[in-house]
Amino acid sequence: MASILFITREEKRKDFLAQVLGSRYFIITGNGNKERIESLIPLVELVIIDFSSLSWEGLDMISRIKRYSDSATIIGIGREVKEEIVKAARKRGLYEYVDVDRNLTLLPRLVREKIERDMFLSRFEEEKKLFKGQPALSPKSERKIVTSAEREFLEQMSSFLTCGYNLDELTNFFLNLIARKFGITRLCLLLKDRVNNIYRIKACLGLADHIKKYVQLHPERGLARWLTREGTVVTRESTLNIDLKTAYEIKQEMKLIQSNVVIPLSPQGELIGILGLGPRITGEEMPSEEIKQIFLFSNQAGIAIQNLLYYEEMSYQKNYIENILKDASSGVISVDVEKKITTCNPRARKLLNLDLEDLKGQDIRRLPSPLGDLLYETLTDGVSHIREEVYVPAVKRWMGISTNQMKDAQGNVTGSLMIFTDLTPIKILEEERKKIQKMDFLSRVAARLSHELRNSFVPIKSVAELLPARYLDKEFQKDFFSVVKREIERIDDLIERLLFFSQPLKLDRTAQSVSQLVEQAIARVKEKVAESEKIKINVYPPKENLMVYVDRSYMIQALNHILVNSVEALPDKNMVKVNISFEILKSVPENFLNSIKKKDKKLLTGLEKFVKIEIKDTGPGLPEGKENKIFDPFFTTKNRGIGLGLTISQSIIEEHGGFIVARSEKGKGTTMLVYLPLYQIPE
Repeated sequence: MASILFITREEKRKDFLAQVLGSRYFIITGNGNKERIESLIPLVELVIIDFSSLSWEGLDMISRIKRYSDSATIIGIGREVKEEIVKAARKRGLYEYVDVDRNLTLLPRLVREKIERDMFLSRFEEEKKLFKGQPALSPKSERKIVTSAEREFLEQMSSFLTCGYNLDELTNFFLNLIARKFGITRLCLLLKDRVNNIYRIKACLGLADHIKKYVQLHPERGLARWLTREGTVVTRESTLNIDLKTAYEIKQEMKLIQSNVVIPLSPQGELIGILGLGPRITGEEMPSEEIKQIFLFSNQAGIAIQNLLYYEEMSYQKNYIENILKDASSGVISVDVEKKITTCNPRARKLLNLDLEDLKGQDIRRLPSPLGDLLYETLTDGVSHIREEVYVPAVKRWMGISTNQMKDAQGNVTGSLMIFTDLTPIKILEEERKKIQKMDFLSRVAARLSHELRNSFVPIKSVAELLPARYLDKEFQKDFFSVVKREIERIDDLIERLLFFSQPLKLDRTAQSVSQLVEQAIARVKEKVAESEKIKINVYPPKENLMVYVDRSYMIQALNHILVNSVEALPDKNMVKVNISFEILKSVPENFLNSIKKKDKKLLTGLEKFVKIEIKDTGPGLPEGKENKIFDPFFTTKNRGIGLGLTISQSIIEEHGGFIVARSEKGKGTTMLVYLPLYQIPE
């Protein structure tokens, strides 16, 4: 277990650091005491300074540590530390500074790389001590294994791996160093392509370009399979001890990469790469001692290569996500468990009028309300908001937001995320559309109203003109009062229908018998429709008493409009049939199902159980394609009437969680199907 000295004034921050780095490191805390620090330096592999608590004192601490051990690696961490402090610290020997609000994930990688490099250097030092003065392993060779040139090779390798590098630089340097020190004419290094699960040439010396382009080794056969399973060096001579098929595959692939010796790179048990060694310049075979040295160097280089592969993958994913967020049309904001903003893409800053500010690392309270409140609620209480519309007064915008918690692989909450879009343009369009619809509605109301009022005033005016001449005529007086009364009632009914749309429905629901509702609606029809005496209405009630939970007066009004519409569509001496039946629906139209769920979920314990009221007439039927339009306001096929009856019926029925469907066949009549949720009396 590696040891780390953490210098801070806040003892409690040790727990935070331990949580970030994990249990693989032993953390020793120091408060800046000179004697204590100097006594701890030899015991640790790394020093971390908390600049948030030490501030400018951290510079003196770096100087003190460097005086005691110039090779000590020092990493600084902090939050909102002044830039001039960080610059001064780098000049005094600070290896790297990590802002815990912006790039906290960088800290574990820096610590891991430093420890692994120290392990590598330590291994080199041990090998140099071991080889120094030791006689050659081969009795044919009188020279020492580690010459001054080889020690220079070790030192160059060590020096390079302790400096900053990238993967291309490392692989090319490694191959050139081996070629120069061991006199090898051709080398190639294959690394695993994790996307396609094959090994490709990453760097090579002395190989033609077309070979580098087309060489692919599959992990399930030949060299890769053998190296994964055995983990040992493969030479042309060693293939004699392998089964015939495998040996043939290995020889073919060694021939392809023009190598006499193949060395696996398996720093942590996984075969991440393959090093192929070609012939030497002298044409001599490579001694086993040199192969062992290259094998050792390759494993150490493999550690660095694996770290760089991980780093490149993380960098690629980070850049990929940042590019997505940069070009996203929606705003994206995330916060961590400390309620600090970790992500805020350009679109989010623009929508919140914060283009010039970098919100990363700032407190969640920096976000305007209610966005910050909703993000906090999701973080602390786990409440997710899906496609909710909220108004943000600070920027005077409507936003459509969705929030969710972020969790790690163990299910621990690591933060919360919000995605939001600007709904303001849509809201403006909706308002414009509503204005247009309102103006259109008013124009149609005015047209219909003037038409209906004129129809009512014409007969009144006609009889009024005859009134002076026939004032004493009893029969005329009777007709006069009848006409005036009828037309006034029509005007009153017209006004009532218009008032229906002026305010929302206030339902007073009670359990009602479907049969009684229909009978009362029929009675009202007979009172208002003079021709009803000639119309025969047959009711076929069910055997059981079906109940619905409705507002009695409104539901009678809805059924009344449907019945009146059916009666007025009939020629003389025809019949309106009213049939009531119970039905369990297998499927409900999607738009009706959505409206049912929104209206009153408590009433619909059995969502698919409905009472069906079937009202069928034997009239001429509706014109083709007009079944869906009959519920539109002001739609009518009659010369008289404002065309609001069925619109009112549909509104009342849907308000009760039901729906109405029209079925018509020209020449055979129209059937109106009314479905209402079945009410079951509690036991």
